[in-house]
Amino acid sequence: MRFEKFAPQALALVVFCCTSMTGNAQQDDSPLAGTGITPNVIGFDDSASIDSETGEVRDPLMRLNRAVFAFNDVSYRYAIIPAARVYQRGIPAPVRTSVGNFFDNIKTPISFANHLLQVKPREAGVDVARFLINSTIGLAGLFDPATSMFDMERDETGLSETLMQYGAGHGTYIVLPFIGPSNVRDGSAMFVDGLLNPLAYVLDNPESAVVRVFDNFQEFAPQAEGYLTMRAESEDLYIFMRNLHLQGVQRDAAYQ
Repeated sequence: MRFEKFAPQALALVVFCCTSMTGNAQQDDSPLAGTGITPNVIGFDDSASIDSETGEVRDPLMRLNRAVFAFNDVSYRYAIIPAARVYQRGIPAPVRTSVGNFFDNIKTPISFANHLLQVKPREAGVDVARFLINSTIGLAGLFDPATSMFDMERDETGLSETLMQYGAGHGTYIVLPFIGPSNVRDGSAMFVDGLLNPLAYVLDNPESAVVRVFDNFQEFAPQAEGYLTMRAESEDLYIFMRNLHLQGVQRDAAYQ
C-alpha cells in the first residue's frame, strides 16, 4: 500500500481529530486565531450545530460554508447535472442498475467492518454471505441474487453510524466541496470508510480516484433533477439544504 493513496484522507482525519480535541486551547496560540473560528467550533458535539435548549440552528462556519456551497452550486448546474442528464438518458436503466450493484457489492467490507464494531454479528454475517453470493452468482456484483433469490436485503452502514452508536454527536455543520452538506462526524467518517474501500487497493492512482469519483457521480445522477427543483422553489437554498440535513441527522439519531 502506498501512502500517497491515502494522504488526503489521513490529513483530513488528523485535522478533524486535532480540532475536536482542542476545545480548551487558547485562541491566541491557535493557527485559527484572527479568522473568527475558534478551536472548539469543531468537535463531536450535537450542541455545536443545534442549541439543546432552544433548538436553534448554530452555523459558526457559515461564511466558509456559503462560499463552498456557492462553488458546489455552480459545479452542479454547469458540469455535474448536465453530465448526469446524459448518463441517465444515454445509459439504459438495467445497465445503470448493474453499475450501482457493482459498486455496492465492492464496498461491502465497509459495512462488514462497521457491523462488527457495532457488535452486530448477524448483520456482519449477512454482509459476508451477500458478498460471496453476488460476487459469484451475481457476476462480480453486477446483479443482486442475494436479495432476489435469498431475501438477504442490503444493510449499508459506515463509521458515522458506528460513532453515533457509541455516543458521538454529529458536531459542527460543514459543507464539503462537491459532496455538499455534512458535519464533522460524517465528514471524518467518510474519509476513514474510504480506507476500507477495496478499490483503493486494487487500483493505483489516478485510476482509483477516477473510479471512486464515478461511483459518487452515479449515485448522485438520479437525484440531479431534484436538486434543481429544490433550487427553484427555495428562497434561500443554503438554509433549506442545511436545515434538511440537520433534520435528517436528528431523525437518524432518534432511530439509533
